[in-house]
Amino acid sequence: MAAPDVPAAKRAGLAVDIDRLAVDGDDWLTPAQRYALKTYGVCAQQQEHVFMVRIRIAGGVLPTEQARGVARLARRFGPDWLHITTRQNLELHWVRDRDVPSLLEHLAQIGMTTRSACGHTMRNVICSEDAGVGLDEPFDCLPDARLVSDAFVARSAELNVALPSRVNISFGGSPWCREHARMNDASFVSVLRDGEPGYELWAGGSLGKSPSLAIRVAEFVPRPDTLRAAEAIFDVFIAHGDFDNPSKARLKFAVAALGEDGFRAEWQSAFAAAEQRPHPDPPVVEVLDDADHAAILARRPPGGWSQGVRPQRTPGLALLTIDVPLGDTNASELDLIADLADRYGDGHVVLSRDQDIVLRNVPVEHVSAVRAALLDRGLFFAHEARVPRVRACTGSAVCALGITDAPGAGRELATSLALGRNASLRVHVSGCPNSCAQHQAADIGLAGAKVRVRGATDDGYHLFLGADIVNGVAGEAVGRVAESDVPAAVTAVVGLWEALRHPGESLAQTVRRIGIPAVGQLLEAAMDDRFATGVEPETELVNT
Repeated sequence: MAAPDVPAAKRAGLAVDIDRLAVDGDDWLTPAQRYALKTYGVCAQQQEHVFMVRIRIAGGVLPTEQARGVARLARRFGPDWLHITTRQNLELHWVRDRDVPSLLEHLAQIGMTTRSACGHTMRNVICSEDAGVGLDEPFDCLPDARLVSDAFVARSAELNVALPSRVNISFGGSPWCREHARMNDASFVSVLRDGEPGYELWAGGSLGKSPSLAIRVAEFVPRPDTLRAAEAIFDVFIAHGDFDNPSKARLKFAVAALGEDGFRAEWQSAFAAAEQRPHPDPPVVEVLDDADHAAILARRPPGGWSQGVRPQRTPGLALLTIDVPLGDTNASELDLIADLADRYGDGHVVLSRDQDIVLRNVPVEHVSAVRAALLDRGLFFAHEARVPRVRACTGSAVCALGITDAPGAGRELATSLALGRNASLRVHVSGCPNSCAQHQAADIGLAGAKVRVRGATDDGYHLFLGADIVNGVAGEAVGRVAESDVPAAVTAVVGLWEALRHPGESLAQTVRRIGIPAVGQLLEAAMDDRFATGVEPETELVNT
């Protein structure tokens, strides 16, 4: 089917009769109507007559009753497969065209929505998993993340026909959140100024084929002005984004066209206008005291603290991160985790930006019981399985934009001895250049593409190294490798780092010190010409 004319579809109002799917299936859908379905979180797969349905979960926090409800729906409407995304969504795949209306109705009955989960919309608003409880968070920013999400989803019918492209928003105050802030269209970094809670505001970040890291728009936005600040970002984007050219429509291009100072001036003007409009008061949150690390760490769980068992601000409570390989789980696993959250935690499961599940407010004396219950099902806390942790999108198996089987590459890399020796390395595999797995932010990033190596063109990957997002540097393409040679290429990268790194030097620091061209040449030699430096020219993808 021909690609949709997205600007024309938006000007026409994005009308689509979802209920008709139940009667007639999807053969009648025009390209424009298929695009309109995306704004309801319903996206065509590679296969005919089936869809992926993406569920918004603002801030990733899911009450256990909703978790059990979506588990039941995964069994009923698909192959019992739930995928956690890097934006804290849940995806159900292989949903039959005639079942889509019923699934959406059942989701609404349990208080869940798919609205604006895909397409040129405000995507799910992500939030720190540690908000309100972690040692690095100055206050709980989840209420503000939900306020922004609810406000703009309520305006989705108006905004989805006006936005030039999608808008990704993040909230959080930890060092990792500060890194995430550089990769989102709009990011609110939790800070205190003279004891007052508020946010640094960043804007214009995005990866994909034209990576650009966000600029700081405002040093401090008081919490009561959070929604106004977000509205101002949207108003500037609608006024200055390239509505008619989807491939150049992201907010980063508007920032580039206006210049950093020009964009800040436009935002300040839009913010002043937003201040004249009424807005709801934000919920009251507690400003957290400085953490008493000695008292907190003294109440340790059996086995001690680790990356998967972290201390909360309240002595005696722990954050437990459950490893969900490649973000893929099923109904019985989600049911089990919901039961553990009810019995030992706070009645919520939290979907993480690393495609894992976090339990909060677990007393340290119960950590062993949770660990044992997980082990009975072959599940582990993060980094306790002693295998590499690899992030991957769903890839060509189901995604209409996918070029390569990203999960397959991820599963192969999970057996890598080189990565096993260096479990802290972040490996992200995207099935196309669109960077759904954020390959340009990883220690080792892979982006699916058609590549030419040793005179043959095949499915493969561009290899990205050198990312240092906090310091404003995205990973760069070093070269390309065929799909079958990805494990060997990653092993070669790790081996070069182990051989050449200086004491305390990260992989990115080693790569930058040696230089991207030199690293490419070293890899080419190490792999006997199964690696080629540089990248293949490709047709630009929209909405990157």
